[in-house]
Amino acid sequence: MLPLFAATILCLTTLYALRGGLVGERGFLTIAGFDANALFMGVAAVGAAIWFFGPMYGAALILSVMIHEFGHVAAYRVCGHRDARFRLIPLIGGVAISNQVPASYEKDFFITLMGPGICIAPMVLAYVIVQQDFIWTLSPDAAVFLQVFATVTGALNFFNLLPFWPLDGGRCLAVLCKIFWPGGARQVTMAMSGAAIALAIYSQSIAMTVFAVMGVQSLFAAEQIARFQRPMGKTRGALAAAAYAATIVTFGTIGWPLLNAFF
Repeated sequence: MLPLFAATILCLTTLYALRGGLVGERGFLTIAGFDANALFMGVAAVGAAIWFFGPMYGAALILSVMIHEFGHVAAYRVCGHRDARFRLIPLIGGVAISNQVPASYEKDFFITLMGPGICIAPMVLAYVIVQQDFIWTLSPDAAVFLQVFATVTGALNFFNLLPFWPLDGGRCLAVLCKIFWPGGARQVTMAMSGAAIALAIYSQSIAMTVFAVMGVQSLFAAEQIARFQRPMGKTRGALAAAAYAATIVTFGTIGWPLLNAFF
């Protein structure tokens, strides 16, 4: 039971760390204002996931995406962006929205990494619960779903942290390049954007192609934004790099069965 206790503590610690970002400017969780377009997009996203991946994997994928995007939103709010919210987008996943720009490299990196970062605790908790005999006796269907959720969450966030622009991994690498190699940051970011396009063509994924094209459009805007952000020191940059490395290794370890099946 010790792993289960430790996983529960990890979840509570994550919630405590993001305690300032769990509610929006109106005092409650805001997904996207609950407007008609957001509602339609959300329903379409759920329907598309279930249609393409089946009920079990589709539900696990949508739940993982929602937790991931809320991680970005919570981090935005911790950094003072009380207007932050997110939308689900069919076949793409989701997107976190704020009307403000992160004021520093440090906040930019924190907001970017906390999308995947918030998923570690529920993923580990699901993975640990599945290892317990009682869950298989109590509800085999629930046990299978938790197993699928843990694996899907690991694989999805591992892929998201790969160093391709505009994935979160590419955005994290772009910030680190500005800290440790300012003169090469533009070239590295453009190379990541090109790699994303190449990956989209190789995988013949329409969703990935659309995402890569959107990334190219956002690349130039990101360069302009960076000029107005406060830089981060190399000591904090090293800690940020270590956090990125630990996060992607964690997801790769638990998501390996699904990653291995696809690659």
